[in-house]
Amino acid sequence: MMNSSKIGPTHLQRRAYVYLRQSTPKQVAQNTESTVNQRAMQERLLNLGWRPDQITIVDSDLGCSGAEATARPGFQFLVTEVSLGRVGVVMGYDVSRLARNCRDWYHLIEICSIFDTLIADTDGVYHPSDFNDRLLLGLKGAMSEAELHSLKLRLDAGRLSKAKRGELVQHLPTGLVRAEHEGVVLDPDIHIQKSTRLIFDKFLELGSIRKVLFYFVRKGIKLPRRQHSGLEAGNVIWRSATAAAISSVLTNPAYAGAFVYGRRRGDRRKMIPGRPSTGRIRRCREDWITIVKDTYPAYISWETYEKVQDKIAVNRQRYDEHMRHKGAERNGEALLHGLVACRHCGRQMLVRYREGRGFEYVCFAMASGYAAKACQYITGRTIDDAVVREFMAALNQASIDGLTRVEVKRRTSDQQLTDQLGREVARCEYEARLAEKQFNKVDPDNRLVACTLEKRWEEKLAQLQVARDQLDEATAKMATSARDTIPTELRRAFLDLGKNLPELWPRLNNVRRKELLRTLVKQIHLLKRPKEGEAEVRIVWVGDHVTELVVGVPTLTRRNSRKEKDLLAEVCRLEERGLSDEAIAGELNRRGFRTCRQLEYNRQTVQQLRLRHRVLSPIEQVRRGSIPGFYKIPDLAKLVPIDPTWIYRLIGRGKIQIEQDRQYHCYLFDKESKPVEKIRMLLHGEVKQVSFTKGASRWLS
Repeated sequence: MMNSSKIGPTHLQRRAYVYLRQSTPKQVAQNTESTVNQRAMQERLLNLGWRPDQITIVDSDLGCSGAEATARPGFQFLVTEVSLGRVGVVMGYDVSRLARNCRDWYHLIEICSIFDTLIADTDGVYHPSDFNDRLLLGLKGAMSEAELHSLKLRLDAGRLSKAKRGELVQHLPTGLVRAEHEGVVLDPDIHIQKSTRLIFDKFLELGSIRKVLFYFVRKGIKLPRRQHSGLEAGNVIWRSATAAAISSVLTNPAYAGAFVYGRRRGDRRKMIPGRPSTGRIRRCREDWITIVKDTYPAYISWETYEKVQDKIAVNRQRYDEHMRHKGAERNGEALLHGLVACRHCGRQMLVRYREGRGFEYVCFAMASGYAAKACQYITGRTIDDAVVREFMAALNQASIDGLTRVEVKRRTSDQQLTDQLGREVARCEYEARLAEKQFNKVDPDNRLVACTLEKRWEEKLAQLQVARDQLDEATAKMATSARDTIPTELRRAFLDLGKNLPELWPRLNNVRRKELLRTLVKQIHLLKRPKEGEAEVRIVWVGDHVTELVVGVPTLTRRNSRKEKDLLAEVCRLEERGLSDEAIAGELNRRGFRTCRQLEYNRQTVQQLRLRHRVLSPIEQVRRGSIPGFYKIPDLAKLVPIDPTWIYRLIGRGKIQIEQDRQYHCYLFDKESKPVEKIRMLLHGEVKQVSFTKGASRWLS
């Protein structure tokens, strides 16, 4: 190896690294000779004077492209070791193995120059601090990058040429396989074929992806998916249907027998480092590079495929139009349409009108994507009424002043935060400049101190960047909040409007009501608690002031809920005070209690509640037992003896004169008046009429 005279004792005292890289896993598996040649470089290091225990082979980047350093952990490890002053020489088969990108290549040269590290390849040994060697290394790096560009051009041209003939090998969708001698054929599994055809048949029948999804989920039909990577590579896995899986089948032209190339284009701005398949953007059908029909066996005809795509486009267009106009004021009954968001999933809630049953706010996010149950649905009338009440309360002077105080407080807090972050940025800038000065003043030969100072400098720069990002974020947030403030003219209008709006509100149409609500209300967040018969409503006002309240909403039942237990306890307390069911119902209504249908309580509903829980009032407990000193009609009938209905008939005819007790609402016969003897005399015809004085209430009092 040439130029071995550049190797000094300090280089031989440090470690030597042999860097191995191949571009793809396929090359690693098939082009094994390249790996052998790169590993043989350690023999040359032995000849140059390094001991075997000093040589380290970095092979963690086998199968990684050299276009970017972010996806090569081995290269990053190598740069770190060099910056720590532990490396005497970096050995690579050629420059293209170390880097295919001039930015990464010059960064490595710069680091090696600072820390007196050599770079070697099959042609010789280079010292990056030497101008001639640095110039030669730069030329080699530029040639390597140009070589990558020319290779890419040739490969792209060959790929495009094969694509135009329909001969380019692509991943086939589930339902198509490559036979060894027959080319592409339908999957021999009849189950897979039937499932794939069923997707197209049901879409043509039902007309939307969502309806097809619901059909597959309700029937329990699973969809096949052939794995192309991972532990299950090559196997077919049956999974539950999803909207994405159904859409991928319906939109893939391979099922219509067509070979298509160029359906997606890469966008480097959206690409994730180390994942070359990311950052893909779908192109319109008119922008596809090539379409070769009748290349594969077809599940549907090309005409049917175009019909399916047109139907999907129409459905998507309707959805996009709906979403674009979701906040527009319409004449529907729902006043909060376009403002309500679901607190389960964060999606926008829609309005569903029911004939004769008003409307409700519903969230179909899980239902439309996975055919699961809807997140929640809440009766809209009660929510609208609660928000309108809060809106009316916000229009008075106290609320406007409160909003002003909140706004001033928020501005003050934001300004304090911005000032604090500005001071933090100034401090980090000073510390970064100080670290830079310390690093520049250090003796380059004192590598240990220089390495520590460089690391400290990098840490200060990182802290400075974080502080700047926080300051920019806080400044942008403060600017956005400033735009959300209520103008002075609008405040005065609110004060005047708040005095007369409650009277004018019933005469306004729904469009005007919605416009007024949107002047103050920014968004509504809903969360339903079905077991409690309540909904948590979070109102976000303009200026980001938040009001939270709990609203009772209609439910099917409240049995075994906390709210019913509290209600039952209240009913028991009122009964202990001797109140009747009607009086209890009035007291419950006065305290704001409502039924599960949000109706007022009456005597029947209170009675049903008690009977369902087997709770008897003191009066009923006495009525079902015996009252000291008095006979009830059933007790008196047993002593006569006579049928109790006979006594009721004679009371109705006036032959037994007695009044019903006001407290117990039944007939009570005083034992002191000898009712048994009198009833017997009336029964045998000895007398035509008997009379009893009522004394139960008098006795109880």
